Amino acid sequence: MRVEMQLSTVSGLWKCNKCGACTAVCPLYQQTVHEGMAARGKLALLEAVVEGKSIPSRGLRAKLEDCLLCGACAANCPSLVPTTTLFLEARAELTRLEGIAPPLRVFLYVLGTPRIMDAGIPVLRMVQRTGLPQLLEERGGAFVPESLRAALRRTPSIPARSYRDCRVPLSLDRTVAQRSLAYFAGCIMNRLYADAAQATRLVLGLSGYRVESPSVLCCGMPHRVAGDVEAARRLARANVEALEQYSTIVTDCATCGAALKEYRELLAGDPAYRERAEVVSSRATDVSEFLMKSGLLRPEGQGPVRVTYHDPCHLVRGQGVRRQPRELLKSIPGVEFVEMEGADVCCGGAGSFCLTHHDLSEKVGATKVESILATGAEVVATGCPSCISQLQALVKQQGCRIKVCHPTELLAGAYGRERAPVERDCMPGPSSLL
Repeated sequence: MRVEMQLSTVSGLWKCNKCGACTAVCPLYQQTVHEGMAARGKLALLEAVVEGKSIPSRGLRAKLEDCLLCGACAANCPSLVPTTTLFLEARAELTRLEGIAPPLRVFLYVLGTPRIMDAGIPVLRMVQRTGLPQLLEERGGAFVPESLRAALRRTPSIPARSYRDCRVPLSLDRTVAQRSLAYFAGCIMNRLYADAAQATRLVLGLSGYRVESPSVLCCGMPHRVAGDVEAARRLARANVEALEQYSTIVTDCATCGAALKEYRELLAGDPAYRERAEVVSSRATDVSEFLMKSGLLRPEGQGPVRVTYHDPCHLVRGQGVRRQPRELLKSIPGVEFVEMEGADVCCGGAGSFCLTHHDLSEKVGATKVESILATGAEVVATGCPSCISQLQALVKQQGCRIKVCHPTELLAGAYGRERAPVERDCMPGPSSLL
């Protein structure tokens, strides 16, 4: 049985000359020194399957899932092997042949069904407020699976209201805010990081834009990573329909931004959506990318603070956005920006990887925390909710008082409440960071 891949992708396999450049940049190989963790080892396995020397199996799938999909191997490959594309395509083929494990299928279904998420989040908040999750995480021991404890460590304090429930009119001069844009509030930003989402809306509004938040579904990246490409396409079509009327589409989640920009490839084979997806992808932009291009309203600043920045993989390599978040942070008066060593190295969060491979995830993350501590920063900013939750958990384990936040939270706090009069319990909390 052969894995059926697209010809263009299969040809990419033969580009690998086994030089080992990928081993030098793979965070997992650096921690394990195991050939199967690096792209070179995975490509060798795929070659064996394509050539008929091996067959698709759960073992192959497990090896392919031993991957952060951080893209460092592809970015540093001298032979230009499209490793990330190959791994995603192979996962999709294995999913077609073997299906998806029931727990993961349920999780993906929930992500793609807003009404279930909206109903479940208040329940989770109620349970969180009882203190039971913290008790289980700290004292559960052998009675609580480590994957669950890892999930509990990474769950932020759930807000009383989601971003969509929290939105209130900004007191702006409507003669100025004539331009409108779509803010794509992703699943996690909307429900778990409502303060950060509100901060994004606030800074966009103060820059003179009427911020609209159309009804959207999950961006589909978790489904694509799991190999459920058809579900990812279904979600992409729905989002294209919701977003195609806007000339500008802004998101503050690195993963969502990468997904939106990849709709053109994901729906390239769909005659009814190909051109529409191309339009949406061409209009999608990260909030830092957008603000630095459109013109940032100069903030006032509220005291000195040392800040460093972690590059989310889906932003720095997935979208090529590296300079803009740093420029945004440096534009805030009072911010002393310090570059950390290995800022663009994956933190080990990688969506669900931190749950399915918690030990390895935390080893990768520990290296990142060392780099953060070396800067002496009081705040580490990053543009991805998965990275925020990973770093928050790891610095807490280290007993550090370093705050982790989204760049727009720092920016929103710097404008001052008199410039951003919104309802008090919807105001971005991290204004106290400055």
